[in-house]
Amino acid sequence: MNSKTVTIIVVYLLAFLTGVNFVVFPALGTAFIDHSLFELSPSKFGNLFIPQVICIIVSCLGAPFLVNKIGPKIVLSCGLLLMIISTGTLWILHYFMDEKFLLFPVLMILVAFTGTGFGLSITTLNPLAASLFDNKRSSAILILQFLVGLGTFTSPLMMNLIGDVKNWMYVPGSIFIVVTIAFIAFLFLKLEKGTFFELPRHFKIPGKLWIFFVTIILFGCIEGTFGSFGGIILKNQGLDNNKASLGLSLFWGGIALNRLLFGIFSERFNLSYVYLTSPLWVAGLVFLMLVDPNVNILLFLMFFIGFFMGSIFPGSIGWGTIEFPTLSVLVSGFLMAANQIGTGAVTNILGHFSNYTSMILEFLIVFMILICGLLFYLKRDSKIKEAF
Repeated sequence: MNSKTVTIIVVYLLAFLTGVNFVVFPALGTAFIDHSLFELSPSKFGNLFIPQVICIIVSCLGAPFLVNKIGPKIVLSCGLLLMIISTGTLWILHYFMDEKFLLFPVLMILVAFTGTGFGLSITTLNPLAASLFDNKRSSAILILQFLVGLGTFTSPLMMNLIGDVKNWMYVPGSIFIVVTIAFIAFLFLKLEKGTFFELPRHFKIPGKLWIFFVTIILFGCIEGTFGSFGGIILKNQGLDNNKASLGLSLFWGGIALNRLLFGIFSERFNLSYVYLTSPLWVAGLVFLMLVDPNVNILLFLMFFIGFFMGSIFPGSIGWGTIEFPTLSVLVSGFLMAANQIGTGAVTNILGHFSNYTSMILEFLIVFMILICGLLFYLKRDSKIKEAF
């Protein structure tokens, strides 16, 4: 294999492992609240993710300027190293389970490390993948985001495979080993900084990019609603616990499948109108959940809601990368931060309104219609056909 092929394999492997690392703390939730282990209260467990969201937003906004100054390899190395330190220390914690007073403060620090590492890594990986495929930049980012999503499936699956919650330490332990091996392989890659990662000496954020920012904040609110409270919404609609969990899995599965298909077919067909109208499809499906909450079709609806949402976020990054070629790294960080702002805000707000299912769904419909309107506004005099 030539050096570019090896680089592509390692970069996409790191994208998958970044996704695995990102959800290691939520995946260990049952261990954290177990009375024989960490003994965290539900509120403490929820507070655990406040530093993660803050650190992701800050690192996503800061990464473009760091990449511009010191290059993608150093920034990505720092991000991976932070995640390795976090999972490695988490694994070591099982030797100190008697020191209960230390566990929560240490976990808060480790979550902050994971959030910062994720923000630095994913913000750099998006334009790095795009730079490896000059004529397929949007598809490269869609496939990369598919692998990140696939990674987020893996940590909870690992937790299920180990069986007894008392074996929780094998999850961060195995992730630590695999990511360390991938990190060592990455260190041997030769990555040029190149003009793709440079920012103009003097620039201001274009008005269009601010509209992308607002669009992705709204999208983050919807993704956060279904991703964090999808199970509760389905339970309020009449599903039992097992089917509600299945519905949440189907939602994420739909997102992953859409990103994969978009990445494969966007170079062969013009999918720009599929992308632009997908918020309307989501709005229609959510409306069906609202007017006829039939338990037999709710799972079907969750899958297709996820499916039509799948391309909106990574597609916007890919489109923005082509629309603003001199600001490609800034686009990645800016929109990653926007998604986290929306997700973080809605996760905190919905905790107080989780039983108001009809009102939540009505807001989601309005948000999706707004997103559609903003995307069609951005389409004017744009390079969208090059992206899709």
